[in-house]
Amino acid sequence: MSTCLKIGHHLLDGDQIISALVKYQILETLVGQVLLDQVLEDVPLSERELFNVLVKSAEIPMPEDFEDFLAQWCQAQNVTPTYLNNVLLRQLRVEKFKQLYFSDRVESEFLRHRASFDQVEYSLIQLNDSLLAQELYFQLRDDAADFALLAQQYSLDSERQSGGRVGPVPLSTLPDEVAALFRSKPPGFIHTPVAIEGTDRVWIVRLEQFTAAHLTEATRTTLINQLYGQWLQSQVKALIATPGAIAYGVQPHAAQPPEELSGSSLTEATTEGSQP
Repeated sequence: MSTCLKIGHHLLDGDQIISALVKYQILETLVGQVLLDQVLEDVPLSERELFNVLVKSAEIPMPEDFEDFLAQWCQAQNVTPTYLNNVLLRQLRVEKFKQLYFSDRVESEFLRHRASFDQVEYSLIQLNDSLLAQELYFQLRDDAADFALLAQQYSLDSERQSGGRVGPVPLSTLPDEVAALFRSKPPGFIHTPVAIEGTDRVWIVRLEQFTAAHLTEATRTTLINQLYGQWLQSQVKALIATPGAIAYGVQPHAAQPPEELSGSSLTEATTEGSQP
């Protein structure tokens, strides 16, 4: 009897699982995790580190019988020892790996991309009528019209619910033309309507507050995760580009060699029987 995977009413055998990995473009994710397992073998994790994480404290003394503690912890959390070893411990090793290999690059990475972490709060009116945008701009600039009231009346997106107020958000998430305006003028300045490239929208914006980026713990975590993600992606691409590194089919000792998965085929449904 062959092994199969049941998902709802669908049963997938080995060939169909492989085909699904390719079809749904998740084979690269699997490749990355397999490569990561090889690296994690060299990442030590002490009993003290594990204990601190499980009890969420570094102050509680270690139990005399650590194995008994783990058994009791698994029972209390309603998880199996296998899940603890294969999932939770692996997650801890991944996080430790990130810290060991990428934390020393955070400061230089932050300095290189510091501008992308700047945050802004601003007021916004979105329109798809450039003539109306000019009229509202003059009302704001010359007649001291209330920005919030005009936003509630005319703006086309969700910011109308907040009187046009948006943020704080990273400056890097804004259209380039708007981000450039906010870097050039102080808070309170009402900018002339700006057409947003690639859309039919015209924005009227006023910068309310500009907050220069600092290397906070949240930013440090974001950068470490970015560096880790870039590293893992490069490892996957390198393996995929290696002829014969990824193959499927019969076992190597059989007469027929496994069929290789080329880089292009990773994004296509290739094998027969991919339908459940």
